[in-house]
Amino acid sequence: MNYEEALAYLDTFINYERKTDYQYKAAFKLERIQKFLSNLGNPQHELKAIHVAGTKGKGSSACFIAQILKEEGFRVGLYTSPHLKDFRERIRILDPDNTAEERSAFPGMILKNDLVSLLEQIMPGIGFFRHSFQNFGALTFFEIITAIAFKFFQEKKTDFVVLETGLGGRFDATNAADSYVSVITPISYDHELILGNTLAEIAFEKAGILKKSNKKTKNDVSVCVTAPQPKEVLDVLRRRARSEGAILFEGGRDFYSKKLSGDLFSQNFFYQGLKDTSYFFTTKMLGAHQLVNASLAVAACEALSLHGIKIRGSAVGKGILNAFWPGRLEVMSTKPFIILDGAHNKDSACRLSYFLEKEFKRLRKWMIFGVSEDKDIKGIAEQLEPLVDKVILTRSDNPRAADPRKVLMPYFKNKAYAVTQTVEEAFNILNKEIAAEDAAIITGSLFVVGQARELWQK
Repeated sequence: MNYEEALAYLDTFINYERKTDYQYKAAFKLERIQKFLSNLGNPQHELKAIHVAGTKGKGSSACFIAQILKEEGFRVGLYTSPHLKDFRERIRILDPDNTAEERSAFPGMILKNDLVSLLEQIMPGIGFFRHSFQNFGALTFFEIITAIAFKFFQEKKTDFVVLETGLGGRFDATNAADSYVSVITPISYDHELILGNTLAEIAFEKAGILKKSNKKTKNDVSVCVTAPQPKEVLDVLRRRARSEGAILFEGGRDFYSKKLSGDLFSQNFFYQGLKDTSYFFTTKMLGAHQLVNASLAVAACEALSLHGIKIRGSAVGKGILNAFWPGRLEVMSTKPFIILDGAHNKDSACRLSYFLEKEFKRLRKWMIFGVSEDKDIKGIAEQLEPLVDKVILTRSDNPRAADPRKVLMPYFKNKAYAVTQTVEEAFNILNKEIAAEDAAIITGSLFVVGQARELWQK
């Protein structure tokens, strides 16, 4: 089996990143991946995991945490989704001894040969599971690659792994792992048809990653760190923490940050942390929300002290400075300004609109916009449409993509400059029409952003 054949084989499994018509509780079963992993020897039990769930900022927070731990000298596995261009972006190891890839957008990606080898190792187990445990239902795309990630991190003897949930948390395949620290990023409305129609219902699913203390850890304590949250979310998290006997550190109460200065390339902020620690940091990741994510990451690393693990302030500072997460307010060009941002719900669109209003108020603004059909398209459009001058509507090659003419056009009819069926077509129109003194934002979906980023690099 070669790499292309391996990807083709993985694509034969049901992939909920590309579907909308399914019942969440029937499709997602934690006991299924747990049973499958037990047949593989439970590699996840050998990992020191920091587990990240939430609505927004999961990937950025995971990236910050992994980079901080790497700067402390640890070999850190990083498991995220979805990928922007290369499937291997999902499974990475940040190694302090590997400096050759430091300038890469996604350093430490799993090698193609390693991916093929691991898949071949577990394929007999997949066949055995399919025939012997039919009552659990069919394994999914995400469950298979999560198992591969666990095996990879185990075999490579990582010191820590940082795991981003795929969807929700309670039934997510990543929740088969026990965590040293559970991390909850800002929770807002998203996937309402799947996770619930209220913030409390959504928070209940996310809070499922917060579990009782893990007996194999040094201090036998369960720890959760959360970003500032609405009251109804905090109520859920506090109840969950009490029921699981966990220590809960809350953003805004136990730690906080304040922006000091910034421009289109970096921002400086003050951080007041756990046990009254305080630091001044610089990050290259833009937007006020990234200060929330960075502070959450620092608090998560500080919380490791409850397991006897100390992270130096110098390592934290380097990690915050060197962390980079493509496709999130990423400046690709300055003449004209081209910004990529994967905002795909109303809350993230609100944050993006604030950034655009603040940084590009006097410039003519273009937008390439494409979004998945299961998103709050009306809510996103209400935030972005008033702030842009011309909109090019498009769709990614993901089957969940909303039809730009039938679905998106009614929300942008007064600003629509063109309607396209591919990101490449939209990108070509933008390149032809945009002036050097203009600004453009490409947004609505990480799938759109990923395709646009690849086109720009070409």
